[in-house]
Amino acid sequence: MKKKLILLILLFAATLAYLFFNQKSTNYTFYHWKQEYKVKGVKQPRYIKILDIAYEGKTTIHKTNFINTPTHKLVPVIYLDNPVLRHENSKKLAQKLFNILKSYKLNYDEIQVDCDWTKQTKEAYFSFLKELKKCSKKQLSATIRLHQVKYFKRTGVPPVDTGVLMYYNMSNFKKLKTKNYILDLDLAKQYHYNFEEYPLPLNLALPLYAQATLIRFEEVVGIIEGLRKRNLNKNFKALKENHYVVIKTHYLNGRLLYKDDVIRLDAVTVDDLKQAVKNLKEVMKQPEEIIFYRWGNKDFYDEKDLKDITHW
Repeated sequence: MKKKLILLILLFAATLAYLFFNQKSTNYTFYHWKQEYKVKGVKQPRYIKILDIAYEGKTTIHKTNFINTPTHKLVPVIYLDNPVLRHENSKKLAQKLFNILKSYKLNYDEIQVDCDWTKQTKEAYFSFLKELKKCSKKQLSATIRLHQVKYFKRTGVPPVDTGVLMYYNMSNFKKLKTKNYILDLDLAKQYHYNFEEYPLPLNLALPLYAQATLIRFEEVVGIIEGLRKRNLNKNFKALKENHYVVIKTHYLNGRLLYKDDVIRLDAVTVDDLKQAVKNLKEVMKQPEEIIFYRWGNKDFYDEKDLKDITHW
Protein backbone atom coordinates (compact mmCIF):
# COMPACT_ATOMS: atom_id res chain seq x y z
CA MET A 1 0.00 0.00 0.00
CA LYS A 2 2.85 2.33 0.92
CA LYS A 3 4.62 1.63 -2.40
CA LYS A 4 1.43 2.40 -4.35
CA LEU A 5 1.05 5.72 -2.53
CA ILE A 6 4.66 6.65 -3.30
CA LEU A 7 4.13 5.73 -6.96
CA LEU A 8 0.97 7.85 -7.12
CA ILE A 9 2.81 10.82 -5.58
CA LEU A 10 5.69 10.43 -8.03
CA LEU A 11 3.28 10.17 -10.95
CA PHE A 12 1.42 13.29 -9.82
CA ALA A 13 4.70 15.20 -9.41
CA ALA A 14 5.88 14.09 -12.85
CA THR A 15 2.59 15.24 -14.40
CA LEU A 16 2.87 18.67 -12.77
CA ALA A 17 6.48 18.99 -13.90
CA TYR A 18 5.53 18.06 -17.46
CA LEU A 19 2.73 20.63 -17.54
CA PHE A 20 4.99 23.31 -16.04
CA PHE A 21 7.99 22.82 -18.32
CA ASN A 22 5.92 22.32 -21.47
CA GLN A 23 3.65 25.29 -20.96
CA LYS A 24 4.08 27.69 -23.85
CA SER A 25 4.49 31.23 -22.61
CA THR A 26 2.44 34.09 -24.01
CA ASN A 27 4.48 37.21 -24.72
CA TYR A 28 2.95 40.63 -24.46
CA THR A 29 3.65 43.93 -26.18
CA PHE A 30 1.81 47.14 -27.10
CA TYR A 31 0.25 49.09 -29.91
CA HIS A 32 1.61 52.61 -30.41
CA TRP A 33 -1.26 54.62 -31.88
CA LYS A 34 -0.30 58.29 -32.17
CA GLN A 35 0.63 60.58 -35.01
CA GLU A 36 4.07 61.16 -33.48
CA TYR A 37 6.56 58.53 -32.34
CA LYS A 38 9.02 59.76 -29.73
CA VAL A 39 9.61 56.68 -27.56
CA LYS A 40 13.06 56.38 -26.00
CA GLY A 41 14.66 53.62 -23.98
CA VAL A 42 15.17 49.88 -24.16
CA LYS A 43 11.47 48.98 -23.95
CA GLN A 44 9.56 50.02 -27.04
CA PRO A 45 6.18 48.99 -28.50
CA ARG A 46 6.35 46.33 -31.21
CA TYR A 47 3.25 47.36 -33.18
CA ILE A 48 3.38 50.92 -34.46
CA LYS A 49 0.62 52.56 -36.46
CA ILE A 50 2.45 54.05 -39.45
CA LEU A 51 -0.35 54.97 -41.84
CA ASP A 52 -3.95 56.00 -41.21
CA ILE A 53 -6.04 55.90 -44.39
CA ALA A 54 -9.41 57.63 -44.26
CA TYR A 55 -12.06 58.81 -46.71
CA GLU A 56 -13.22 62.39 -46.15
CA GLY A 57 -14.73 63.29 -49.53
CA LYS A 58 -11.42 62.02 -50.89
CA THR A 59 -8.86 59.50 -49.69
CA THR A 60 -6.44 60.99 -47.17
CA ILE A 61 -3.23 59.36 -45.93
CA HIS A 62 -2.07 60.41 -42.48
CA LYS A 63 1.56 59.43 -41.85
CA THR A 64 3.16 58.96 -38.45
CA ASN A 65 5.96 61.43 -37.79
CA PHE A 66 9.00 59.80 -36.18
CA ILE A 67 10.68 62.16 -33.71
CA ASN A 68 12.82 59.19 -32.62
CA THR A 69 13.66 56.32 -34.94
CA PRO A 70 12.75 52.90 -33.49
CA THR A 71 15.84 50.85 -32.70
CA HIS A 72 14.09 47.48 -32.71
CA LYS A 73 12.39 45.17 -35.20
CA LEU A 74 8.77 46.28 -35.30
CA VAL A 75 5.47 45.57 -37.02
CA PRO A 76 4.17 48.59 -38.98
CA VAL A 77 0.38 48.84 -38.80
CA ILE A 78 -1.82 50.30 -41.52
CA TYR A 79 -5.24 51.48 -40.39
CA LEU A 80 -7.60 51.33 -43.36
CA ASP A 81 -11.00 52.94 -42.93
CA ASN A 82 -13.63 50.76 -44.58
CA PRO A 83 -15.16 53.48 -46.86
CA VAL A 84 -11.79 53.89 -48.60
CA LEU A 85 -12.28 50.49 -50.21
CA ARG A 86 -15.39 51.72 -52.03
CA HIS A 87 -13.50 54.54 -53.73
CA GLU A 88 -10.01 53.22 -54.49
CA ASN A 89 -8.49 50.62 -56.78
CA SER A 90 -7.38 48.12 -54.14
CA LYS A 91 -4.29 46.87 -55.99
CA LYS A 92 -2.99 50.36 -56.76
CA LEU A 93 -3.66 51.40 -53.17
CA ALA A 94 -1.63 48.45 -51.83
CA GLN A 95 1.32 49.33 -54.07
CA LYS A 96 1.13 53.00 -53.09
CA LEU A 97 1.04 52.30 -49.35
CA PHE A 98 3.91 49.84 -49.50
CA ASN A 99 6.03 52.40 -51.34
CA ILE A 100 5.34 54.83 -48.49
CA LEU A 101 6.29 52.18 -45.93
CA LYS A 102 9.57 51.54 -47.75
CA SER A 103 10.45 55.22 -47.53
CA TYR A 104 10.56 54.99 -43.73
CA LYS A 105 13.47 52.51 -43.90
CA LEU A 106 12.28 50.58 -40.84
CA ASN A 107 13.33 47.10 -39.71
CA TYR A 108 10.38 44.69 -40.06
CA ASP A 109 9.38 41.26 -41.35
CA GLU A 110 5.63 41.65 -40.93
CA ILE A 111 2.96 44.19 -41.85
CA GLN A 112 -0.37 44.39 -40.07
CA VAL A 113 -3.57 45.83 -41.53
CA ASP A 114 -6.42 47.02 -39.32
CA CYS A 115 -9.71 47.19 -41.21
CA ASP A 116 -13.27 46.31 -40.22
CA TRP A 117 -14.40 45.18 -43.66
CA THR A 118 -18.01 44.51 -44.61
CA LYS A 119 -19.83 42.26 -47.04
CA GLN A 120 -19.78 45.10 -49.60
CA THR A 121 -16.02 45.72 -49.30
CA LYS A 122 -14.80 42.16 -48.68
CA GLU A 123 -13.71 41.51 -52.27
CA ALA A 124 -11.81 44.80 -52.53
CA TYR A 125 -10.17 44.33 -49.12
CA PHE A 126 -9.04 40.79 -49.80
CA SER A 127 -7.66 41.91 -53.16
CA PHE A 128 -5.76 44.70 -51.35
CA LEU A 129 -4.23 42.18 -48.94
CA LYS A 130 -3.17 39.82 -51.71
CA GLU A 131 -1.46 42.65 -53.58
CA LEU A 132 0.23 43.94 -50.42
CA LYS A 133 1.58 40.47 -49.72
CA LYS A 134 2.78 40.15 -53.32
CA CYS A 135 4.60 43.46 -53.54
CA SER A 136 6.02 43.48 -49.99
CA LYS A 137 7.05 39.82 -49.75
CA LYS A 138 6.44 40.16 -46.00
CA GLN A 139 4.42 38.23 -43.47
CA LEU A 140 0.94 39.69 -43.25
CA SER A 141 -1.44 39.89 -40.29
CA ALA A 142 -4.91 41.38 -40.06
CA THR A 143 -7.19 42.42 -37.24
CA ILE A 144 -10.23 40.22 -36.69
CA ARG A 145 -13.42 41.22 -34.85
CA LEU A 146 -15.47 38.78 -32.80
CA HIS A 147 -18.36 38.71 -35.26
CA GLN A 148 -15.89 37.85 -38.03
CA VAL A 149 -15.00 34.67 -36.14
CA LYS A 150 -18.55 33.66 -35.25
CA TYR A 151 -19.81 34.28 -38.79
CA PHE A 152 -16.60 33.59 -40.72
CA LYS A 153 -18.39 31.56 -43.40
CA ARG A 154 -20.39 34.69 -44.18
CA THR A 155 -17.77 37.41 -43.62
CA GLY A 156 -14.88 35.48 -45.16
CA VAL A 157 -11.35 34.92 -43.89
CA PRO A 158 -8.70 37.43 -45.00
CA PRO A 159 -5.79 36.01 -47.06
CA VAL A 160 -3.10 36.65 -44.44
CA ASP A 161 -0.69 34.57 -42.35
CA THR A 162 -2.15 35.35 -38.92
CA GLY A 163 -5.02 37.23 -37.36
CA VAL A 164 -5.29 39.37 -34.23
CA LEU A 165 -8.57 39.10 -32.33
CA MET A 166 -9.58 42.61 -31.27
CA TYR A 167 -11.26 41.92 -27.93
CA TYR A 168 -12.72 45.36 -27.32
CA ASN A 169 -15.11 47.96 -28.80
CA MET A 170 -17.64 45.19 -29.40
CA SER A 171 -20.79 47.18 -28.62
CA ASN A 172 -22.34 50.41 -29.92
CA PHE A 173 -21.15 53.44 -27.94
CA LYS A 174 -24.14 55.46 -29.20
CA LYS A 175 -26.69 53.20 -27.52
CA LEU A 176 -27.82 54.37 -24.09
CA LYS A 177 -28.16 50.77 -22.88
CA THR A 178 -24.49 50.01 -23.59
CA LYS A 179 -22.85 48.99 -20.29
CA ASN A 180 -19.23 49.49 -21.21
CA TYR A 181 -18.31 50.27 -24.79
CA ILE A 182 -14.68 49.26 -24.36
CA LEU A 183 -15.17 45.81 -22.83
CA ASP A 184 -18.53 44.15 -22.22
CA LEU A 185 -17.76 40.61 -21.09
CA ASP A 186 -21.39 39.42 -21.22
CA LEU A 187 -21.80 40.66 -24.76
CA ALA A 188 -18.45 39.18 -25.79
CA LYS A 189 -19.47 35.69 -24.70
CA GLN A 190 -22.35 35.81 -27.17
CA TYR A 191 -19.71 35.65 -29.93
CA HIS A 192 -17.66 32.78 -28.48
CA TYR A 193 -18.44 30.43 -31.34
CA ASN A 194 -16.54 28.71 -34.17
CA PHE A 195 -13.07 29.33 -32.77
CA GLU A 196 -12.23 25.67 -33.27
CA GLU A 197 -13.15 25.95 -36.96
CA TYR A 198 -11.59 29.34 -37.66
CA PRO A 199 -8.74 28.68 -40.12
CA LEU A 200 -6.31 31.46 -39.11
CA PRO A 201 -3.98 31.26 -36.07
CA LEU A 202 -5.03 34.07 -33.76
CA ASN A 203 -3.13 36.37 -31.45
CA LEU A 204 -5.06 38.58 -29.04
CA ALA A 205 -5.43 42.35 -28.53
CA LEU A 206 -6.74 43.68 -25.21
CA PRO A 207 -7.64 47.26 -24.20
CA LEU A 208 -5.72 49.49 -21.80
CA TYR A 209 -7.64 52.71 -22.21
CA ALA A 210 -10.57 54.72 -20.93
CA GLN A 211 -13.03 57.23 -22.33
CA ALA A 212 -16.21 59.06 -21.41
CA THR A 213 -19.34 58.88 -23.52
CA LEU A 214 -21.16 62.22 -23.38
CA ILE A 215 -24.97 62.03 -23.23
CA ARG A 216 -27.18 65.09 -23.68
CA PHE A 217 -30.99 65.00 -23.74
CA GLU A 218 -30.93 61.17 -23.86
CA GLU A 219 -28.65 61.15 -26.92
CA VAL A 220 -24.96 60.39 -27.26
CA VAL A 221 -23.26 63.50 -28.63
CA GLY A 222 -19.57 62.61 -28.38
CA ILE A 223 -16.72 61.07 -26.46
CA ILE A 224 -13.90 62.41 -24.32
CA GLU A 225 -10.85 60.23 -24.72
CA GLY A 226 -8.70 59.25 -21.78
CA LEU A 227 -11.15 60.40 -19.10
CA ARG A 228 -11.05 58.30 -15.91
CA LYS A 229 -12.84 58.49 -12.58
CA ARG A 230 -9.83 60.22 -11.01
CA ASN A 231 -10.31 63.09 -13.49
CA LEU A 232 -13.83 63.92 -12.28
CA ASN A 233 -14.22 67.00 -10.11
CA LYS A 234 -16.78 68.45 -7.70
CA ASN A 235 -18.99 69.37 -10.67
CA PHE A 236 -20.10 65.74 -11.05
CA LYS A 237 -22.52 63.61 -9.07
CA ALA A 238 -22.74 59.82 -9.26
CA LEU A 239 -25.97 58.49 -10.75
CA LYS A 240 -25.49 54.75 -11.11
CA GLU A 241 -22.68 52.39 -12.02
CA ASN A 242 -20.16 54.31 -14.21
CA HIS A 243 -22.71 57.09 -14.93
CA TYR A 244 -22.28 60.68 -13.63
CA VAL A 245 -24.40 63.80 -14.03
CA VAL A 246 -22.94 67.29 -14.50
CA ILE A 247 -24.26 69.58 -11.76
CA LYS A 248 -22.58 72.76 -13.01
CA THR A 249 -21.70 73.93 -16.52
CA HIS A 250 -17.92 73.91 -16.95
CA TYR A 251 -15.03 72.97 -19.22
CA LEU A 252 -13.33 69.60 -18.83
CA ASN A 253 -10.37 68.57 -20.99
CA GLY A 254 -11.21 71.43 -23.34
CA ARG A 255 -14.83 70.28 -23.73
CA LEU A 256 -17.78 72.40 -22.57
CA LEU A 257 -20.11 70.31 -20.42
CA TYR A 258 -23.57 71.64 -19.61
CA LYS A 259 -25.54 71.18 -16.41
CA ASP A 260 -27.59 67.94 -16.57
CA ASP A 261 -25.28 66.34 -19.17
CA VAL A 262 -24.50 62.74 -18.30
CA ILE A 263 -21.23 60.94 -18.91
CA ARG A 264 -20.72 57.19 -18.99
CA LEU A 265 -17.19 56.30 -17.97
CA ASP A 266 -15.99 53.36 -20.03
CA ALA A 267 -12.83 51.88 -18.55
CA VAL A 268 -11.13 48.52 -18.03
CA THR A 269 -9.80 47.11 -14.76
CA VAL A 270 -7.17 44.42 -14.28
CA ASP A 271 -9.92 42.08 -13.02
CA ASP A 272 -11.91 42.72 -16.23
CA LEU A 273 -8.92 41.73 -18.34
CA LYS A 274 -8.20 38.64 -16.27
CA GLN A 275 -11.81 37.55 -16.64
CA ALA A 276 -11.66 38.19 -20.39
CA VAL A 277 -8.67 35.85 -20.69
CA LYS A 278 -10.36 33.26 -18.46
CA ASN A 279 -13.44 33.30 -20.70
CA LEU A 280 -11.37 33.05 -23.87
CA LYS A 281 -9.44 30.05 -22.57
CA GLU A 282 -12.65 28.04 -22.91
CA VAL A 283 -12.86 28.58 -26.67
CA MET A 284 -9.56 29.90 -28.00
CA LYS A 285 -6.16 28.30 -28.43
CA GLN A 286 -3.33 29.95 -26.54
CA PRO A 287 -2.06 32.93 -28.56
CA GLU A 288 1.64 33.42 -29.10
CA GLU A 289 1.27 37.10 -28.29
CA ILE A 290 -1.07 39.47 -26.46
CA ILE A 291 -1.00 43.07 -27.67
CA PHE A 292 -2.26 45.79 -25.35
CA TYR A 293 -3.91 48.87 -26.80
CA ARG A 294 -2.15 51.13 -26.14
CA TRP A 295 1.42 52.12 -25.22
CA GLY A 296 0.56 55.55 -23.83
CA ASN A 297 -1.67 54.04 -21.12
CA LYS A 298 0.66 51.37 -19.77
CA ASP A 299 1.64 53.51 -16.76
CA PHE A 300 -1.93 53.22 -15.43
CA TYR A 301 -1.28 49.50 -14.90
CA ASP A 302 1.32 47.65 -12.86
CA GLU A 303 3.74 45.55 -14.90
CA LYS A 304 3.13 42.53 -12.64
CA ASP A 305 -0.61 42.81 -13.33
CA LEU A 306 0.02 42.83 -17.07
CA LYS A 307 2.14 39.70 -16.76
CA ASP A 308 -0.60 38.04 -14.69
CA ILE A 309 -3.20 38.92 -17.31
CA THR A 310 -1.16 37.26 -20.05
CA HIS A 311 -0.73 34.01 -18.08
CA TRP A 312 -2.69 31.51 -20.20
